[in-house]
Amino acid sequence: MKREKRRQRILITLISVNIILLSLALLWQWQANQTSSVQVAVAKGKTMLDMNLAAAPALDIDRIQSIAIEDTTFNHLIADQQIEFVNAVLLSQGEARHWQADDCHDNNCAHTTFYNYTAGGTLEAVINLDDGAVVGSWQNSYARPGGSTYIVEKAVEIAAQDAQVLATLGDIGAADPAMVPMSGWLADDDCREDWCVDLTYMDPNGSGRIYHIFVNMEQEKVARTFYSRGRPDRAAAKPVSQRNAYTDDCHEQYGWEICWEMTANDGVNFRDAKYKGKLIFSSAKIGQVEAWYPSWPGGYRDEIGFAASVPPFDDTIVTDLGDGFEIRQMFTEFTRWPNCICCYRYEQVVQLYEDGRFDFRFVSHGPGCDDLSIYRPFWRIDLDLDGPDNDSVWLWTSPRWSESTTEFETYPFVDDVSPDGYKLSTSDGDLSYRWYMDKTDPLGLDEAYLFGLQFQEGEGDGPIVTGPGDTFIPPRQWVDDDPLSGENIVLWHVPLLNTKIGGPWWCQPDPEPEFSPCEAVLHAIPAAELTQPDPEDIVTVAPTPETLSTVTPIPTPAPTATPRPLEGSTAEEIMLNAGCTSCHKIGELGESHKVGPDLSGIGLIAQHRVSGMSAAEYVRTSIVDPNAFVPTDCPNGPCMPNIMPRDYETRLSTEQISTVVAYLLDLKDVIEPEVIGESSAPIEPSPKSVVPAGKTAVPQQAGPITPLLAVQILFLTLVFFVSLFIFIRSGK
Repeated sequence: MKREKRRQRILITLISVNIILLSLALLWQWQANQTSSVQVAVAKGKTMLDMNLAAAPALDIDRIQSIAIEDTTFNHLIADQQIEFVNAVLLSQGEARHWQADDCHDNNCAHTTFYNYTAGGTLEAVINLDDGAVVGSWQNSYARPGGSTYIVEKAVEIAAQDAQVLATLGDIGAADPAMVPMSGWLADDDCREDWCVDLTYMDPNGSGRIYHIFVNMEQEKVARTFYSRGRPDRAAAKPVSQRNAYTDDCHEQYGWEICWEMTANDGVNFRDAKYKGKLIFSSAKIGQVEAWYPSWPGGYRDEIGFAASVPPFDDTIVTDLGDGFEIRQMFTEFTRWPNCICCYRYEQVVQLYEDGRFDFRFVSHGPGCDDLSIYRPFWRIDLDLDGPDNDSVWLWTSPRWSESTTEFETYPFVDDVSPDGYKLSTSDGDLSYRWYMDKTDPLGLDEAYLFGLQFQEGEGDGPIVTGPGDTFIPPRQWVDDDPLSGENIVLWHVPLLNTKIGGPWWCQPDPEPEFSPCEAVLHAIPAAELTQPDPEDIVTVAPTPETLSTVTPIPTPAPTATPRPLEGSTAEEIMLNAGCTSCHKIGELGESHKVGPDLSGIGLIAQHRVSGMSAAEYVRTSIVDPNAFVPTDCPNGPCMPNIMPRDYETRLSTEQISTVVAYLLDLKDVIEPEVIGESSAPIEPSPKSVVPAGKTAVPQQAGPITPLLAVQILFLTLVFFVSLFIFIRSGK
């Protein structure tokens, strides 16, 4: 009897030991698989970045970090702060000259960026790589850095732990990245102010759409997930060049001398431009290209340059124009344009003419990640007419020219202009220029911001780190009461390029194979002495840029400011051309999870929205005056005003509006509530949702037996036979 009980105790002990060891082995293997999955995903993300950043010179990152952290001044900045290394890039010759006294010249000094998780913003340093010394360091509380190779791992690890991501992608390591990690923001989320990175993957269900994962790097959580539309491959491809290249150089022609160089993140830096021996501008570069999508609502902070999310492709091209010349550089998101996801493709151009005028041009080939978007290139122009000092600045503020005695921000820039068509006047002695922007938008939606600042060290003269989205920072944070006119001035010009879908095609090359890039052009025209117009001139003078100019500028046809009507006779055509489906789910049209409420059941609820108002009246008012009634039931929280266009009453006919209203009133689907972007539990899409069901059970193919797995199998087998031997011996 005692022997039997002893055998039972031994059996229970051996079974318990085997169960514990088996559980530990399974846990070990699961953790190894999870780590391997994240590592694979990180490797894919880095590969995507490496394909884009092939032109970026290799740096000894460990040495650079050590130099920064061991520096006494920089160490004082990071005291009691939680920081993380983000990136390091070489300074171009023009950028390095700000630290010329510390022996910085072309490609021997590096700009290093750390993110400050404690206080927000970045900690930055310039390091002389020859001397191994920090020659400058500062804190930038407004900065939100771009994606880099060094932050991919953290972003993917955060995403891999999110329940919604797991439900959609399954094994994140098996998912296919769609684009490089991008610095992004969301207008209705903490990602408006926090540093967030957008990871993008192809829809695992093969729809061709893109699955976005916004990762809040500061809060270490997924802020939101959603889909944006995909695009079939195109047969046509323009331009065809895809070579990652650029050429730093100088050029003299038509009385002009100018040099240029590619920067890491600020595009081409056109520098030291002289006309007939007189300095005109010291630097002209693009600090960022902000892409805004009202359907998210949010967007990206694109950077262009040899270490940026949109790198240079093809050589820098110099073209003789007959009466001047241009310098043009292409930047492309990826190597398969136009068969790509968001198809970011930009051109940065400077044109210089023999009569002294010059133009700054920016071209977007589009179309971006969604059907409605706005591109905002941030030009920084260090204007030094005949030297850096004593440049006067005047703005047209109807009905007269007013001297800008202090720093300013002005908007609008295109519509509120002098009778001669100008907005800005700058001069130094007898060297004077008038400025205006072309009206090139066929729907009359041209506009731009203009900032005038006094030159200060640290205000964009070196590498520019992007700021919070949709804030025009930088430069807005630097606008204060500093004197301006008569000082060393810097202009920031930010045109707003609107994309449309529907005729005429503009910045939106659909349907294929249409290609219709949009362009923003800022003209600077040599001019005579500035005089105030007579009162009758304000009424009688036609707005053409000739009266104040000493030369005759090239006339540019200006389209009417009246928005053109939208095409379409059926409700589906009208809503597609108006962009409604970019923000709303409308029955079988559009997608859920966007910024606007789901309208699939609007026919059931419209009559109950506003007391005393019929369903038809409510729907019509919501179309022509969208801010009149702002609902509270948008997918990502309360709906936001000023997101929906407010010009449909002028762009749609009465018949078109009536057609859309009738269509919407017939929509009477029962809408199931959905939770968007929450990471607490997987989303279970309704049958009517176009979002694919979660991949909670992803069939996996059996992989090869790794050395780790072989050791585990051998160990468990040995333990089992030892246990069996002990149990048999106990019976004897």
